[in-house]
Amino acid sequence: CIFVFNGGSSGINAEYGQLQSCIAWDKSIMKVYCQVCCKGGADHLLLLCDSCDRGFHTYCCTPPLDKIPVEDWYCLRCVADSTPEDMCHICSAKGGKQLGCSKCLRNFHLTCLNPPLYKSPRGDWQCPKCPKNSAKRSDGQGSEKGGKGTGKGRGRSKRTEDSRQRRPSSYNHELCTNLLDELKTHHCAWPFLSPVDKAQFPEYYKYIKHPMDFETISKKLETFKYVTNDDLYKDIKLIFNNCHKFNEDESEVGQAGLTMSCYFDKRFTEIFPRTK
Repeated sequence: CIFVFNGGSSGINAEYGQLQSCIAWDKSIMKVYCQVCCKGGADHLLLLCDSCDRGFHTYCCTPPLDKIPVEDWYCLRCVADSTPEDMCHICSAKGGKQLGCSKCLRNFHLTCLNPPLYKSPRGDWQCPKCPKNSAKRSDGQGSEKGGKGTGKGRGRSKRTEDSRQRRPSSYNHELCTNLLDELKTHHCAWPFLSPVDKAQFPEYYKYIKHPMDFETISKKLETFKYVTNDDLYKDIKLIFNNCHKFNEDESEVGQAGLTMSCYFDKRFTEIFPRTK
């Protein structure tokens, strides 16, 4: 907004008051918490994504950052959303035999790596840019450390296929069902128990292209639609990502989504611990 002062102290005071009312002080960095550790504090090390405005401590990033970058910075979720699924991170060419990093979700041609690879490795693979001992992420992109998979890597070009290739193939239906039942009884679960009412919120489905809720997930569990534990993880995280996209963080529903997202990440890690 551009304000033109009409002159005089009264005019300046009036314009200043109008300017103050237009500033969203409740969205200041002091109100932001880290998406990885779900904690505030260390504000001088809190970095905001220039696309989604989510906060990340520099030491929680993958890979960790030594200082706040001067240029624009984007979180891994926004980088993944804006990057073509079959583009090599090194040469920027599409197609060909590629390998996806299990942490940062970047794709690489096998021959672009240094040293080059001549076949896809078994199980999880991390690119040279990601430290082997970095902390688990909880930004909804499934970038936790994963154990060795049982299937052979085939260098698929699609990210959806790559992610399935590099995730463990184990699935425990009973534990997944128990986890969902536990989430449904949480005191903040009420906005996510059933699909959003189209009649009450018709605009919701204009912005949210892939809606998800606990009732839909329960039906998918009953019909054994999930192949891996991480398939369930993606659907549940989709609920909270949709919530963040549609609702203001300070709203009642937005706060419920943030609380549930952190609680779910904690419980999923406890129930399905990753192994090196």
